[in-house]
Amino acid sequence: MRSLYDPEERTRLAPRLLPGETAHWLERDGAMIHWMRRRAPAGAEDVRGTLVLVHGAASNASRWEEFVETAPLCRSRETIRLNLRGHASSSCSKRASLEIWSDDLEGMLAAADVEHPVLVGHSLGAHVVMHLAARRPGLASGLVLLDPLVSEALSQRALDMQRRRPWVRLLEALARAVNACGVHRRLQPQDLRAMDARAREKIARGGRELEDFVREYSSPWADLRYIHAACYLRDMLEAARRSPAPGRLTAPTLVIAASSGVYTDPALLAQWADRLPQGEVRTVQCLHWPLTECPHQVSRVIEEWLQKNAVGPERPAAGA
Repeated sequence: MRSLYDPEERTRLAPRLLPGETAHWLERDGAMIHWMRRRAPAGAEDVRGTLVLVHGAASNASRWEEFVETAPLCRSRETIRLNLRGHASSSCSKRASLEIWSDDLEGMLAAADVEHPVLVGHSLGAHVVMHLAARRPGLASGLVLLDPLVSEALSQRALDMQRRRPWVRLLEALARAVNACGVHRRLQPQDLRAMDARAREKIARGGRELEDFVREYSSPWADLRYIHAACYLRDMLEAARRSPAPGRLTAPTLVIAASSGVYTDPALLAQWADRLPQGEVRTVQCLHWPLTECPHQVSRVIEEWLQKNAVGPERPAAGA
């Protein structure tokens, strides 16, 4: 039986490359970590460092495709889109964790010879970014956290979901046992840019169409078309882990809160951000998927913050 993790399978599930991007692979501890790199456009007079973009749970690097291609701030910065292990083309049959994902991210930065990047993460990706920044002060010149699942700011809905963790652990163990017997599904490639375009049409129409969008983007059954069950369940468990204390995040940090309070309470998130050594919070009008719901607003907020704080390789984080 062909392995799920052979080169042909990785290629089939890989997000497409944008113009100017190159694909890169890093073998680490039984996993092939895949990332896509786009150098600053030729002729750019003022190159302002590297943005490293980390997706959320049950997602992949195609989440950032539209952002890289259309956001004005990406015209003067190198970008790297990373597939976390267990997602899309970053294949791995072993159990992942925040520690392993952050080690992968650090290893990727070393392999790419990138110093003092701005690390940008959404949801679970923000957890990974925070975890690495807390463990390696001075590695990043700045952090951008999109609706991070900060423990002190979780909504009641998120807290209710966390109480299911014992059942999630049991289901993950069962899924891994089934996979170990050679039983697995053939995943569909996931094009989040196309999905986001259709989602925005539903959001604009409102009513039942908006409800359909929320159901699709929060449905595990929809997600499981694109990710193996064991990896999906591990995402849920790791996303529920306690976030680092704000005092450990010494780099300049922008927190982008979702106005809806679906998974995090924006007021509580602002209180948490106030305890960051160099923190700022901005709220955008969305539920939990800012790159889907309001990508231009997100781009503008990040650009303004980067310019105001002069975040880039010329200004390493405190303690560097």
